[in-house]
Amino acid sequence: MKRRLLFISMILAVMLVTLMPATALAAKPTSFNASGTITYISPGTVFPAGKSDRWVVAERELTGSLSGDISGDFTMTYKANVESVQTQAGNLHGRLEVSPYVLEVNGELQPAEFVGWFAPGIPLYQGIFNGRWTFTQGARGNGDFDACVIFVPTPEGHVGYIVDGDFTMSGQWQP
Repeated sequence: MKRRLLFISMILAVMLVTLMPATALAAKPTSFNASGTITYISPGTVFPAGKSDRWVVAERELTGSLSGDISGDFTMTYKANVESVQTQAGNLHGRLEVSPYVLEVNGELQPAEFVGWFAPGIPLYQGIFNGRWTFTQGARGNGDFDACVIFVPTPEGHVGYIVDGDFTMSGQWQP
């Protein structure tokens, strides 16, 4: 019985000594910041949601570039369900890729606002969206994002041509 107790105690001691350094050396999250520009939106797949005043954005891509803790060209592929063509308000869910990182994004599209004229008869609108991001590949961490695009709408009222756009991310990460 004493031998058995001594043997179990030795195994536990070896396990604790082995696990302690790994726990002590585990990386702690650090501050994360990246920002950049949005330069393009794809035509995507957009269609009316039945006979409601809502629209389904089955898939669209935003592209641009980021610098900061992660940098390079990015693509954000998202889907959304928006109130109407005029407001563009709703929720979005998607995936942001900046090689070698992949992040899940979830956010909210604020109602679009008229901000002026691109040219005579061609209106400009501002769309603001914000939400949360979480790394799914390349690192660990999560945080918030804020974005704004100035755009020319299509004849149907969807986001057509991006004139200007910015994208900011902040949070915590373990590279």
